[in-house]
Amino acid sequence: MNKITEAELEIMKVLWENKEATSLQIIDEVSKTTDWNKNTIKTLISRLVEKEAISVDKNKGNLYLYTPNISIEEYKSEENKNFLKKLYNGSINDMLLTFAKSNELTRKDLEELMKLIDSEEE
Repeated sequence: MNKITEAELEIMKVLWENKEATSLQIIDEVSKTTDWNKNTIKTLISRLVEKEAISVDKNKGNLYLYTPNISIEEYKSEENKNFLKKLYNGSINDMLLTFAKSNELTRKDLEELMKLIDSEEE
């Protein structure tokens, strides 16, 4: 998967939420949370098409309908791997130890992790 920038991620969020959208719908949604002009948003959409992160259906009259080619789960999984590799040499153990030592994990977080570990061992 080609790297999706933070700006492009705003487009992806709209598509994940709506499953599909026209460029006008994307522009409308993204404009609610950013001060980007429509040409900037159209450029981001084009980049995502080039990266094959989204597809475009040109058979909807004069409107182009965009759909995501990757799910939010796939994106998160890839970003998690990149984060672990970049900051913790790929070690989830090192990451969890860092969070635990810095008191970033609550008792509830630790209990949920233990439940997950126990369920994986079964």
